[in-house]
Amino acid sequence: MSLPLPKPDLHAVPSGAAMDRPLPPAPRRRLAGFAALAVAAAALWLWQRPAPRQVVDAPQLAAVRAGEFRDELPLRARVEPLRSVQLDAAEAGRVEAVLARDGDTVAAGTPLFRLHSPEQEQLLMQRSAEVAQQMANVSVQRSAQAASLAQNRRELTQLLAAQQQAEAEVDRLSALASAGFVSPAALEQAQRQHHLAAQLLQQAREDQRIEADTRQQSLDEMARAVDGLQRGLQLLERARQRLLQVAPIAGRLSGFQLQVGMSLRPGDRLGRIDDPGSGVQLVADVDEYYLPRLQPGLAATSPAGTLSLAQTLPQVQGGKVRVLLRWAEGPAPATLRPGQAVELRLQLSAPTPALLLPEGPGVLPQLYVQRGQELQRRSVTLGRRAAGQVEVLAGLQAGDQVLISRPPSEAERLALP
Repeated sequence: MSLPLPKPDLHAVPSGAAMDRPLPPAPRRRLAGFAALAVAAAALWLWQRPAPRQVVDAPQLAAVRAGEFRDELPLRARVEPLRSVQLDAAEAGRVEAVLARDGDTVAAGTPLFRLHSPEQEQLLMQRSAEVAQQMANVSVQRSAQAASLAQNRRELTQLLAAQQQAEAEVDRLSALASAGFVSPAALEQAQRQHHLAAQLLQQAREDQRIEADTRQQSLDEMARAVDGLQRGLQLLERARQRLLQVAPIAGRLSGFQLQVGMSLRPGDRLGRIDDPGSGVQLVADVDEYYLPRLQPGLAATSPAGTLSLAQTLPQVQGGKVRVLLRWAEGPAPATLRPGQAVELRLQLSAPTPALLLPEGPGVLPQLYVQRGQELQRRSVTLGRRAAGQVEVLAGLQAGDQVLISRPPSEAERLALP
């Protein structure tokens, strides 16, 4: 049975409340709200979740230990004689004969090898011909000078006789003129002849002197030219003699590897002769970084005994300087031979107590220290480095495990495998 509907109040004021009723939510708006809430929740979860740490593959860890820092420099030195003479090619040529072998013990003056130089032979023949030609020219000039001197002497004799005859004629006419037998004009004519004869004699003497000086100067210059050519010829002769190379001192040949037919140029290094009686020394190459600290007298230890730094050669080649070390007390061991390699440690300063860490690519002012199963980045202060050890001044304690290999990144924390 249906209930009766209420009658509307015709006198009531309409409020519009009957029109404000809730509508059902749309399905798409509900799904979008759920998606936004899900994204916000995922972002909050990712933000609160700790970032994964990078894992160090094959880490190399080392412990910081308390010990004695030895400021030493490991070197590999060569044994070299104290006295040796380098053998260089003095002349150019082709090796015609090898008269000694590497390792032979030779005496001073022993022939080592002989060269053949066709150019030098040709130059020697040319210079000999020039000397002979110049000497022939000098002989011709000397012969011409002798003939000229003879001719000049004959002319002077004739002029002197003419002058004497004119003088006698003047004396005779003067006596006759004073007696009145000769006119004054005849006497005056005789005096003029005498004066002319004297002038001709004086002029001939002056001309002959100038000619003789000129010829002598020319001969002197030619003689000096001949002397120069002869000295050049002597130099060529000595160069020819140097084609046979002899040992300058007695000793043992080292690095002498000549072969017949080789072509040599002046200055080519052929080897050396070591004097066995002078003793040996050690020669090592040191990085130029240590040059300011290389002072004479520094001690060095080796299996062959204790040595001291004798000299530092200042020339830097390839970033290296060369040092010479000699035995501090007594001679070198008799078992050492030139060319042998010797390991040694050069002590740059006295040992001091310190915290030590092995050298490695990861040992930097910012390094990683192990804490549990992770590595934490830490700032430290490092000091000297020597012999594979690094001096730790601050930031670490004895027993700390440190990553000495290269870290994969510069993150604050790294994970161990």
